[in-house]
Amino acid sequence: MFEAITRTAKQDLEDSLRALYPAFLEYPFPSSLDASPLRDAEKILAALKSAPLREIGTAELGQYAASAITTVGSADDFKHFLPRILHCAVLSPSAYGFEPPIIASKLLLCDWQQWPIAEQTAVANLFYSAWAYKRLQDPDLDASAWDWIVAMAKLDLQFQACLSLWVKQPTPNAFIQLTGVDIKSIYRGSGFWQDVAPERRHLVLEWLKGDLVENAFVGLIDAISPERQWLVDRQLDEIAELRRLPSRLGSPE
Repeated sequence: MFEAITRTAKQDLEDSLRALYPAFLEYPFPSSLDASPLRDAEKILAALKSAPLREIGTAELGQYAASAITTVGSADDFKHFLPRILHCAVLSPSAYGFEPPIIASKLLLCDWQQWPIAEQTAVANLFYSAWAYKRLQDPDLDASAWDWIVAMAKLDLQFQACLSLWVKQPTPNAFIQLTGVDIKSIYRGSGFWQDVAPERRHLVLEWLKGDLVENAFVGLIDAISPERQWLVDRQLDEIAELRRLPSRLGSPE
């Protein structure tokens, strides 16, 4: 059963990636980049020319990805490179410039919810399918699936449905990924959760401290390797602590 779930999630992710590039095909490679005096626009542009879009690596794309919109380039420039930036976020989500919450922040700066529906759909489908696949991976070998949840919460995508699926379709890796949540950051509105609205953080916290999550952990504990069961114990302790905290959240720090 676990193998079938993983195969389906991988296929969905590959389909989303294939649809992403055509959705932004009309945005050409920029002939030049407007940039802050603190950025070497010509050097960044030269790195971007080093390979075709679908083949450019994180090392060549990284400086642009990290600086895009804030100090380098326009929204249309960003749209040209966005499919590869998101692709690299799937391949190397912890690499500089490719963290899903950072990409989400740049999308917000671009008013992405005003983009054509086909572009919005391609981006949203990628976030959903990336999370669905990443939650099934060993967190010792990949970045946290929670990064994609944070990104979706920033973008006001339907992250609640993802949380529901997390426990309705459990696998050992999915539950180890679930233990990677930083409850304190969600509660305080710090770290990647800083720009997530309090009401969305509240939804995540209410879900975490509900019986559904605790019961799912208890039900799957025998499927988790003994050397990792301490992660579940720690998570259950943190959930118990969360239940003792006031429910009311303030603005992010």
